[in-house]
Amino acid sequence: MGFGARGVMLILFLLSIWSVAIMFDRKRTFKVQIGNVKPDEVKKIIQSNNWDLLKSWAENNPSFLAGAVLAALGAESREGDSVDRAVQSYLADQKIKFERGLNVLATLGSNAPFIGLFGTVLGIIQSFGVLSTQQGSAMSAMMLSLAEALISTAIGLFVAIPAVVAYNYFGQRLRNAFLEAQSVRDLYVSRAAHGK
Repeated sequence: MGFGARGVMLILFLLSIWSVAIMFDRKRTFKVQIGNVKPDEVKKIIQSNNWDLLKSWAENNPSFLAGAVLAALGAESREGDSVDRAVQSYLADQKIKFERGLNVLATLGSNAPFIGLFGTVLGIIQSFGVLSTQQGSAMSAMMLSLAEALISTAIGLFVAIPAVVAYNYFGQRLRNAFLEAQSVRDLYVSRAAHGK
C-alpha cells in the first residue's frame, strides 16, 4: 500500500476512534439525563395540583425533565408567557449540551466515504504505476494493488455508517426529550396559571 493510501487509512482510523468516543460520551449523557425519567409520573403530580410534591420531585431528580420543571416553577409568575420563556431558556441551554459532538458524527457520516474514496483513487494511481513498470507478472501485482486500494473505501464506509446511525439515534432521543419537556410545561401552565 502506498504512502498516500496509508495516510488516508491512518486518518480514517483516528476519525473512527473520535466517532466512537463521541458515541460513548453521548450515550452516558443521555442515559443519566433522559434515561429513567417517566413523563407520566410528572404529569400525574401536576394534575393533582400538589406543587410542593412537584418541587420536591424536581429537586431530588437530576434529570433533564426535572430541570425543565424547576425552570417552570422558578418563573416570575405562573402566567403562560413567563413560564414559557423560563422553560425555553432552559431548553436552549440544555440543547447546546446535548448536541455536543453530534455535528461531528453528522460530518463523519457524510464525509468518511469520500475520504476512503480518496484513498482508493490514490491506490489505483499506484496500481497503474506498478503496471507501467512491471512486465510478465504485472497483472497479479496490479490486482493486489487494486484490492489494497479498495480497502480504503470499505473502511470509509465502516466509519460513516455507525456515525450516521448514532447521529440519527441521539437526534431522535433529543427531539423526544424536548417534546416531553414542552408537554409537561404546557400541562403545568394550563393547571397553574388558572389556579386549579
